[in-house]
Amino acid sequence: VLEQAVGWGQKQQADRLAGQGSIFDLGPAGGEDNAADKAKHHPITPTDEYEKSELLRLEKESLGLYVSEHPLSGIRDQLRRKSDATVAELDRRRDGEVVTIGGIVAGVRHMTTKRGDAMVFLRLEDITGSVETVVFNQTYDKTRELCTTDRILIVKARVDRKEGETKLVALELTAFEAVPDKREVRLQIDATRAAAGTIRELAQLIKDFPGESPVYADLITSQGKKVYAFGPQYKVKPAPDFYAEVKMLLGDSAVA
Repeated sequence: VLEQAVGWGQKQQADRLAGQGSIFDLGPAGGEDNAADKAKHHPITPTDEYEKSELLRLEKESLGLYVSEHPLSGIRDQLRRKSDATVAELDRRRDGEVVTIGGIVAGVRHMTTKRGDAMVFLRLEDITGSVETVVFNQTYDKTRELCTTDRILIVKARVDRKEGETKLVALELTAFEAVPDKREVRLQIDATRAAAGTIRELAQLIKDFPGESPVYADLITSQGKKVYAFGPQYKVKPAPDFYAEVKMLLGDSAVA
């Protein structure tokens, strides 16, 4: 109600300077009714909290930073599973290396090239920091609707350090869609090619990440497909580090 309150105050001040009064000034001086009427210069201040997404947007708009929490906090594990780098890790990546990174668009700057082509500079932000991401015309034409502030994206890009600063040159942009966390973990294993002792190694890996999710292995065997269910003592926390270790042990195709 700030705008209404300030507007009312400015009008009162202007009326005073002009020697005018409102119709409420004609009521009984000092009366309770008159005081009550004067107090009604703006709507009642809401006491309910904003929805989380709106609260975070307003915090960023007003203060330039998030206060309650980062808008990616609740989906950071899902983002990590869809990416292979964070902003903080980019300095360790080679110039020209292609990476996949997930983040929220914190700012958009539109540009026009000398040839008249449209392009944009996105400020892509994740939990660890932010990086300028250049979206040239060819990519921008295909993904124009995704290049908006507060949009959460998965960006495949090339690391660029030609101007002494780490930037990204976008190759592909896709919208990120959060999905409910899986209550179970299913892994794909080609038992006809897996080394002896693979299941034993996987069981030990699961022990290293104790959690609440049951684990199932969908096996491809010489007798066809079979499902191996790990016992109740082998429940796991499906964290990004767990999936990274699984990929090292079983290959990328093991994680659906």
